[in-house]
Amino acid sequence: MLSRKYSIRKHIAWLTLTPLLVMVITLESFFLSDRTDSLSQDLITRGRLIGSQLAASSEYGVFSNNHTFLNNIAESAMQQADVRAVIILDDTHIMAAVGSMPQVLAATSQMASRKVSYKDTWPEKLSPKPLLALINKDAPLLDQGETVLLYQPIMSTQIALSDIETTETARQLGAVIIEMSWKNTRLMQSRMLWLTITATFVFLLLTLYIIYLASRRIIEPISQLNMAIQAIGAGNLDTRVSVPSCINELCNLSNGINQMTADLQYERSLLQLRIDEATIQLRTLAFYDTLTQLPNRRLLNDRLAHALATSKRSGKYGALMFLDLDNFKPVNDQYGHAAGDLLLIEAAQRISSCLREMDTVARFGGDEFVVMLGELDTKVEESVRLAYLVAEKIRNSLGQTYHLTIQQEGQPERTITHRCSSSIGVTMFLDHHANQDEIMTSADAAMYQAKQSGRDRINFYNAETKRVLSTDDQP
Repeated sequence: MLSRKYSIRKHIAWLTLTPLLVMVITLESFFLSDRTDSLSQDLITRGRLIGSQLAASSEYGVFSNNHTFLNNIAESAMQQADVRAVIILDDTHIMAAVGSMPQVLAATSQMASRKVSYKDTWPEKLSPKPLLALINKDAPLLDQGETVLLYQPIMSTQIALSDIETTETARQLGAVIIEMSWKNTRLMQSRMLWLTITATFVFLLLTLYIIYLASRRIIEPISQLNMAIQAIGAGNLDTRVSVPSCINELCNLSNGINQMTADLQYERSLLQLRIDEATIQLRTLAFYDTLTQLPNRRLLNDRLAHALATSKRSGKYGALMFLDLDNFKPVNDQYGHAAGDLLLIEAAQRISSCLREMDTVARFGGDEFVVMLGELDTKVEESVRLAYLVAEKIRNSLGQTYHLTIQQEGQPERTITHRCSSSIGVTMFLDHHANQDEIMTSADAAMYQAKQSGRDRINFYNAETKRVLSTDDQP
């Protein structure tokens, strides 16, 4: 039960209504108890007042044994609200009785045989002792459930007849018994109870409505903040919160979330930029030579596979060239590896300038380069001719004099000149007639044969005869 979660609206309702209900129920209980007792006490007080007035008025009638007079004042007392019966008696018999008193009749055997109704006169010689046994001056109240019986003695005062008797003596002539009905009192108490319940219900409804209006000013902004946080947690950093609230804490929280989201968005953009840069660097390291920035063997293999697939679709030949720089080692030996690196960079640029955009030049390692020409021609003779023209252009470009500017630590900058020819081996390919390894091996064999034949040459590998054609055999 304690682990169960509730919404903020329910929390606010319970935290507000629980103490309010306790307070309302306590106050109502106290109010109803007080008012109920007050109404009951009012009936008793009014009955005693009527009994007191009736006892004072009955003194003459009892003393003079005037039944007509007593019946008249008893009937006048019956006109009072809630008075159901009046009995006037002396110490020997009932002198006047008006109304109905069934509880008393049921309590006495002598009265049970009589049916007395309103304005009936009871027998004068009926003994009052059973009544006085039930209600007397020591027990002036007797609650019968629906009615209450009140006892009021009729006193007589004797006036002193001589100077010797200076004190007045009083004696009891009889008594007045009044039956008061609880009906109107109970009705008023019931009405008061329902009125209180109705007022409480209306008050609670009004309170709930006020709580609802007040909670909306808190709950709706919090709901917006909750949805915004969920959206941010899902990765939507473009989320912004606009809470129209006059509550400082909610405004501060809204501003804090917006600032946090903006910071996260900025940090994510920086992180994404770094990831992109790192991806580019990794791709460069994975597919490109770090010195010449030419594709390496891995990227060359990928492009060769693509060229084979393209050749199969178009039916056009392609060519693969292996190039090795002649007279490269003396540069490293005489001027150092920095000069050799500059020469390799310059050679890569010269080779690239001789090719089309669709062609590929890659550094295979050391001073070896590979050139791949795609989509030459559908005829092998024309394709060989075009490949030879490109190879010759590359050979002539690489054979030009190199001017290399060297900057060594602790020495002034200097420029050196160097001539470096190249040996080139070429092989032709068309769709599936050869796989990648065979193509690479045949081009390498043609290049090796060119170096063995005196360098600065272009040799072709004939796939049909499995032999290398020298420069003298080219078209």
